[in-house]
Amino acid sequence: MRSRSIYRTGLAALVVLPLAACGGGEETAEGEIPSVTVSVTHPEDLYGLPWEVAREQGFFEDAGVQVEEIIPSEGGGTTLQNVVSGQLPFGEVATGAIVSGFNEGAPVRVIGGGIQSVADVSWVTLPNSDIESLEDTADAIWGFTNPGSVTEAMSFLTPEGAGLDPTAIDRTATGGTGAGIALLEAGEVDLTYASPRVAIENADTLKVVGSSSDVVPLYQQTMIISSRDYAEENPETAKAVLQGYSDAVQWITDNPEEAAEFWAGLADLEVDAAQGILDDALAADHWGVAYNPEALEAAEKALAYTDDLDEVNWDELLTDEFLPEGEKGTIP
Repeated sequence: MRSRSIYRTGLAALVVLPLAACGGGEETAEGEIPSVTVSVTHPEDLYGLPWEVAREQGFFEDAGVQVEEIIPSEGGGTTLQNVVSGQLPFGEVATGAIVSGFNEGAPVRVIGGGIQSVADVSWVTLPNSDIESLEDTADAIWGFTNPGSVTEAMSFLTPEGAGLDPTAIDRTATGGTGAGIALLEAGEVDLTYASPRVAIENADTLKVVGSSSDVVPLYQQTMIISSRDYAEENPETAKAVLQGYSDAVQWITDNPEEAAEFWAGLADLEVDAAQGILDDALAADHWGVAYNPEALEAAEKALAYTDDLDEVNWDELLTDEFLPEGEKGTIP
């Protein structure tokens, strides 16, 4: 069985660091609540929206934790190592990186869900291409970003969902979104990954073939993790982080127009564009702290393609101890 290093890449990772030292428990001065800094890869994109909303709306403080700042982070493998080493207490990391690290013996525990759809994974080609739909891509060369990424997983599950044989698809790692578009323009690939935002910003030069979420209803992109000891030693902080995130997702769902306007300001997007992307994400049930077995099973299927994994031991990797009541979901 082949396994990847925990340096495997992902589309997103989030870390939560305490402003105080990491070593102790939850003791603070009387009347104070724990204070943390949050770091998110691509915080201007959908990954960061619940964290920004929870901070803006006061959901974290209501739950019992204060988020002082949201800053960009490094990739999933680095975040995982920092959590495992004790430098960071929590992290939202690409599922593939978590499973890879766990299988290599990393003392990591998943405490909640995160991104559970691929509404932000679009596939584009050139305007003059004969490819009009995902079903037209059987003979195409697919460009995904990096080995171990969500886009590599989707280069298998998306054609499979479109009724094609994923093992017969030609695919290549491009090294990134911009590099993928360059290879597309050079004729080295026939379609490539682009986020909805990139597709909108390049609407004159790119044609959207489809979204992975059109044929892959749910997929566990990221999950929220802790080292095996930290959450147990700081249970109220762990619960507060998850509750604040959950409350933000509910607020976004209940207030999509206000959420789109808020996100447009953060992401420097036109409000109409932000609304369209957000509506697609909400329709796909993009965020959720509760464990979704369908999303987890899709991630496991992808790992069978990309890492030759026979199965994932979700029971040992996941715990619902810190999730809000009524939002624990089901562990496969």
